[in-house]
Amino acid sequence: MAVWVITVDTLDTEFETRTVGRFDGTREEAEAALYRAACTEEPEFALRRIRRREIFRYPDGGYYVCLYGRSDQPRHKLVFRMAELVLDTAWAEKGRPGTREPEDEVPDPWRP
Repeated sequence: MAVWVITVDTLDTEFETRTVGRFDGTREEAEAALYRAACTEEPEFALRRIRRREIFRYPDGGYYVCLYGRSDQPRHKLVFRMAELVLDTAWAEKGRPGTREPEDEVPDPWRP
């Protein structure tokens, strides 16, 4: 099992990233959670009712979401992504079993 986060980037007037969820699970569970978030999440600042949602999937697995109100122009544009935790400097202190190294060779500044 890995630790995953689902994030959403707001592309409207100000660029902002917030975490939608964090959980332990498999890649398949993370992909399902990512899709659920893209289908249901709305910006905290959405003042008007969302009447329509378009969801586009990126080849790398993220989603671009356009939310519409009454007009034909998107009122909100969001990008949903998932990320796997590959390093936590507290792992050495906690003696976390079963941790694995990232697949790419990345120098670890905390390890002698």
